[in-house]
Amino acid sequence: MPLGGFGQFRPRTPRPEAEDAAPAPKSEGPTRPLLVVGLGNPTNDYGQTRHNVGMWVIGELTNRYRVALSRSGNVEAARLDIDGRAVGIAISRSFYNDAGAGIVQEMKRLHASPPELLIIYDDLDLPVGRTRMRLQGSSGGNNGLKSIIAALGGNTDFPRIRIGIDRPYDGTIPVREPERIAKWVLARPSGQQREILDAAVNRVADAVEESARVGLKVAMNSLNRWEHTSSG
Repeated sequence: MPLGGFGQFRPRTPRPEAEDAAPAPKSEGPTRPLLVVGLGNPTNDYGQTRHNVGMWVIGELTNRYRVALSRSGNVEAARLDIDGRAVGIAISRSFYNDAGAGIVQEMKRLHASPPELLIIYDDLDLPVGRTRMRLQGSSGGNNGLKSIIAALGGNTDFPRIRIGIDRPYDGTIPVREPERIAKWVLARPSGQQREILDAAVNRVADAVEESARVGLKVAMNSLNRWEHTSSG
């Protein structure tokens, strides 16, 4: 699933003042996302690495809806129309561990509250391709989430989807040394792992669409139930 020019950021295009100033209409009913962000590192050097699997989901959505990302503050963003509901999607122009400020800036532009922010990111503690969705929670040690939580003033009440990339092993013993972990996440997956991750990316993109149509909680139950039944 090539990401094309994700590393080649476009110049910022002027946006109508009304788009920035007018609050997005809030409808009654289940909470749905107003902004979906895939974590990863900018530039083509990192585009196909494990750490960018969250960005791959945004790439899949741009392909499905035939939209292009353009600069909005410190993110690259686009707007999707999912069955008549506007949903912003974005990737950061900052590196993974410093993504929070730009994401929160985009939240403010879209008048999105934390429960309307959906973050998608890679997880070392899930098997390759396994996905899990939660509506809130701690950073779990993930530096990208730490940056977002700090930019939100400590608020952890935002949904997130983890995509498993597993971790390296010495035999059956999981590796935990920071340097070896860094090499793992910044490396490209094997061909077999890439196929598994591409399938996971498609499932997560489906979950994003479902969250816009019927709500984040329903999408979470659907995605997590699929994972439970498919894993035995």
